[in-house]
Amino acid sequence: MAEALAPPSGAGKVPLAVLFFLHAGAMAAYTVPLANVLHSYGIGDSATTLVFCTGGIAAFISPMMAGSLADRRVAPERLLAALCALSAGFLILTYYAVDHHWGTPAVLSCMMIYALCNAPGFGLLTSIVLSRLKDARREYGPLRAWATWGWMASSWLISFVKADASTASGYAAAVFFLVEAGFCLSLRPSYPAASRGPQRWRDFFGWEALQLLRHPDHRVIFLTSVIFSGLLSTFYRYSSVHLHEVGDLKPSATMSWAQFWEGFAMFGLAVLLTRFRLKWVLLAGILGGALRLGMMSSHQLQWLKISIAMHGPIFVLFYPTVQIYLEQRVEPHLRAQSQALLSLLNSGVGNLCGYLLIGYWHAACTTGDVVDWPRFWTPLSITTLLLAGFFLVTYRGQKRTA
Repeated sequence: MAEALAPPSGAGKVPLAVLFFLHAGAMAAYTVPLANVLHSYGIGDSATTLVFCTGGIAAFISPMMAGSLADRRVAPERLLAALCALSAGFLILTYYAVDHHWGTPAVLSCMMIYALCNAPGFGLLTSIVLSRLKDARREYGPLRAWATWGWMASSWLISFVKADASTASGYAAAVFFLVEAGFCLSLRPSYPAASRGPQRWRDFFGWEALQLLRHPDHRVIFLTSVIFSGLLSTFYRYSSVHLHEVGDLKPSATMSWAQFWEGFAMFGLAVLLTRFRLKWVLLAGILGGALRLGMMSSHQLQWLKISIAMHGPIFVLFYPTVQIYLEQRVEPHLRAQSQALLSLLNSGVGNLCGYLLIGYWHAACTTGDVVDWPRFWTPLSITTLLLAGFFLVTYRGQKRTA
């Protein structure tokens, strides 16, 4: 089976860092204030929840199709440029619908189309960056850190211009996407081999990537990632509420420490990946997740703050390492699809199942308006610890070479 043509060399790391910065900045510009914007324009809680669910639904559909196209027919740089431009257009239309009170059905329809265009974005971006690095273990972390800086800078910018409850935040995100599209076009394209065109309908939908689940290590990686994503979906959903209940007057500021330390942890990831096997780095991330959730069960503000700060380094230890694993262990003609499959499983299966199942558990731990937080967090910590044991026993990996 023919492999994709080698990506152009000498592309430079500055455009790759800028792409990470712009993409995360665009996501933060509208995601962080989205609920407040919808509420300020008269859209209720139930409709707001549906708006947020569009991303999870889209994760089941478009990432695999985009990954298949990038592996078989279209240069990923050109595909990402087109998706960013479409994302900008439909995001503008969505916020225009909100601004002019077109109604909930119109807003949901526009947001669903936007989500379908946007869902493959980060997976494609990751595939583009990893394919251009000579030593992903050393180089990927510092580049990926620019996504964290982009998210933080965008969030602070929106608050600085007082657009936390304004549709201006959505229009600003669209500008980020348009600039990102321009940067994508500045990269030399890496076209797949002509013989890699889709031969069957299942190829067009990216179902070829499902064969990766036959490999025992790949299967363990994907399964562990899905479960871990479900457990960590509690971070944005419940951590801020818990902080507020224990007396934190600025929970949003406290939550930002996770991203602050995430950015610095990205630079340390290179050191870890060159000294330790991927297995031990991934295991450290899962064990760190168990410890963090255990700290949340203490119901003490100081431990909650430490737990929040730990989230960023834990994220770095696990998720970028999984992306590097796929780049190194998956055959070249399936790499873009493997990143898309990871996005589908984490954002679609993991997060949605986490929101639903843990939501039921949260309701069971709530009496009236009072949540028994130690009871809520403790089983989640134990489950994460069991996940670490499962990963340790079932994952084999490859021995380190010089």
